[in-house]
Amino acid sequence: MNSGKAKSDPGNPPIPPPRILPGMDLSLARIARQVAHHASPILRANQALLLTMTIDTRDESAPLWIGFWDSRCTLNPLPIHESKSTKALAVLTAAANVLLADLIRRWPVNAVPPAVGIFTDGSGVAFSSDHPSPLSTNWLVHHQAGLCPTTTLVPFSPNGAWSRLIAPAAEPLIH
Repeated sequence: MNSGKAKSDPGNPPIPPPRILPGMDLSLARIARQVAHHASPILRANQALLLTMTIDTRDESAPLWIGFWDSRCTLNPLPIHESKSTKALAVLTAAANVLLADLIRRWPVNAVPPAVGIFTDGSGVAFSSDHPSPLSTNWLVHHQAGLCPTTTLVPFSPNGAWSRLIAPAAEPLIH
């Protein structure tokens, strides 16, 4: 997936290759790796494919919205009732807040979108400047259709959920 070449399939638009964030430094990559690492057990515990962390850029006091995409590709709020994941969730939230604050600073002040999010499948971390909020309508569908490139902060595993979700189908689905 991270070969830099767009995948193509007759009848489907090519999936745009991932981009690497210009001027990305090692501390940003280190924080993104922490996000993936701490998200992995939460994803497994919830049997989820993707974990998204989104912040409202218009309200500094707004909480970080954490959700997960389940196997039906439905976005759900993350259940926080599991006491054993409280520490992992706190560490994940702290890392995600730092990462999102750094990403938001990279937008021109007059062009910051109303909400910005990152997503992970537990192996890689990315965001989409073209469609920055995973909470927006049809966010996943736009990515699956190849309409939005992602900017990779930590490369995704070729066998991970994100790579499988955006890979073009080898054969058309017949219902």
